Amino acid sequence: MAIAQRLDGKWAAGCVQADLKRRVEELTALGVVPKLVMLVVEEDEVSLGHVRRKARFARAAGIAAEIRTFSAGGGPEALRSAIDHLNGDDAVDAVLVQLPLPPGWDEVEIVGRIRPDKDVDGLHPENLGQAAFGRPRIWPCTARGVGELLRRYDLPVRGKAACVVGRSALVGWPIAQWFMAHGATVVQCHRQTPSVAHWTRQADIVVSAAGVPGLIRADDIRPGAVVVDVGLTYAADGPRGDVDPSVAERAAWLTPVPGGVGPMTIAMVAQNTVDLCAMRRGG
Repeated sequence: MAIAQRLDGKWAAGCVQADLKRRVEELTALGVVPKLVMLVVEEDEVSLGHVRRKARFARAAGIAAEIRTFSAGGGPEALRSAIDHLNGDDAVDAVLVQLPLPPGWDEVEIVGRIRPDKDVDGLHPENLGQAAFGRPRIWPCTARGVGELLRRYDLPVRGKAACVVGRSALVGWPIAQWFMAHGATVVQCHRQTPSVAHWTRQADIVVSAAGVPGLIRADDIRPGAVVVDVGLTYAADGPRGDVDPSVAERAAWLTPVPGGVGPMTIAMVAQNTVDLCAMRRGG
């Protein structure tokens, strides 16, 4: 029985990093050093770990990456003030607020406070609106990471049927928009969809971003499909994705969890930082 080939996000992210390093060297020669500042509520160790990985990747590519931490007990005002300061700092090209934020903090308002041309996650309402018209300033990092992973493996999207499971503003919706903008026919499923499997079985490409471990099983996939698992849930036995391991017996290509989309999301934070820097300062 054939086993799906691995869509290795670590390998693809390494390729992105090497390309970015060369581009940053060219910018540096012009006197321009891309700078990324990431803001995180320090009590959330998972979020802090994600931000540290993003900083390590960016620094390895030559980007100036800074982490600033905030206390949940102090409320969101200090975070808002920091965003306002960074918006006016011409040396800063990209700003990221690590999500999720503590309960009761208005994530939409806080993310929307970032200047759109410094919004490295691409989640400012203006940037999402541009994405809806297929003319984004930058694509949100996970959506762009999925697309870049497929590109690195020469897996075409144009003319394909894609099913995206999940519709969050952070992940599912931007991924669906990315596929439509790149010529795929897209069906987007969510918790109100009566039969998700009905749609996934018809798709050439299935992307699951529901955060439900084991949601997608072998019988839900057509033979030879490309399956991208964006879901990540931390269970007692370790991280788990939305896609059951049995899918490897039917799919042609499959991302691992971890090591699939996660490294690509991190890589796209660095990629978007450099792109935003070039847009603002030339190069």
